[in-house]
This record gives sequence, C-alpha cells and structure tokens, in this order.
Amino acid sequence: MLGQFKNANVAAIGNSFTTIYTAPADGAYFFQFNLANTDAAGIQVSVRVYDSSEADASYLIKNIPIPNGSSLEIINGQKIVLESGDYIEVKCDTASKTVDVISSLVENINE
Repeated sequence: MLGQFKNANVAAIGNSFTTIYTAPADGAYFFQFNLANTDAAGIQVSVRVYDSSEADASYLIKNIPIPNGSSLEIINGQKIVLESGDYIEVKCDTASKTVDVISSLVENINE
C-alpha cells in the first residue's frame, strides 16, 4: 500500500493554538488545507508547523485576515511533509472559536 488518504478536520478554533494533526511514525503529507471564518466579523488566522526533530515551530501563515463568511485555502497542489511527531496547529485572534479547518493528507508514506 502506498499510503492512506485521510482528513484532519477541526471545528471551532479560538485564540490559542490548537493541534490539527500529528504525524504517525511513518510520516504524512498534507496536500489540501482550508480555513473558514464562521464569525460575523473578520478575523486573523495563524498556522504553524512544529518540527519535532528541531523542537521548533515555523509559521505557514501569520495573522492573515479572513473576512466574515469567507474561507482561505493555504495548501493546494504543493505538499507539506510531516515526519514522525511533527504537527500542524492553528489559532485566530478571537476567543469566540470562529475558525473551522478542513484538510486532506496521506499517511504512512514510508510503507
């Protein structure tokens, strides 16, 4: 088997980083990642990738505005590779939990 297709979806993210997905031992890669603003007002969103081998996180996007009722696609076509223990996390600038994430990935890419 060449890998398993999966979704990593999380609803109602607020103003503290929330882990969307953590890679298994055989790794994974994201090929689609959408953020939706479910609030009545505009928000700002940040997404970062934590690299477990470096014990550090890097931003994919930081404080990017998403108007009310809109969405933002930050990965489409390119891939974000995660090694064992790496993870992706998201937060917005409001405490009212106004961001939903829908993403697609492939797991167990080393099989």
